[in-house]
Amino acid sequence: MIQRISRRLDRKMGERLNRLDLTLQQFTIMMTVLETDGQTQTEIGNKFDAPPYAISRALDQLEAAGYLERRVHPSSRRTRTIHATPRGRKLGPQLFSIVGEVNKELVAPFTDKERAMFEKLLIKLVSDM
Repeated sequence: MIQRISRRLDRKMGERLNRLDLTLQQFTIMMTVLETDGQTQTEIGNKFDAPPYAISRALDQLEAAGYLERRVHPSSRRTRTIHATPRGRKLGPQLFSIVGEVNKELVAPFTDKERAMFEKLLIKLVSDM
């Protein structure tokens, strides 16, 4: 059932992100950078357990679109830190809105009490991982 929910969420997110010309992977990277600016590519990749080439490709696309920029790491010339550009920060509210819409649709069949319980259970499930 969790896989079915996951596929449904991915499909709904993908539909909305497609309007912004973003993939789900690009979305997750953008959200990560918006939450914590200045991470390295490796740090971002570790959060998603994704191969370096996939993260690099997504970062290249986001950089080409003007949402992110790479800067030289303060203590290592070979390492780059990833930063949201002004255009990327402007995109942030749209991304948060999409997440809110999709989440609201997901729990629409629930009563307020069920929503609160579902949220508590999800938090417990995620915190134990």
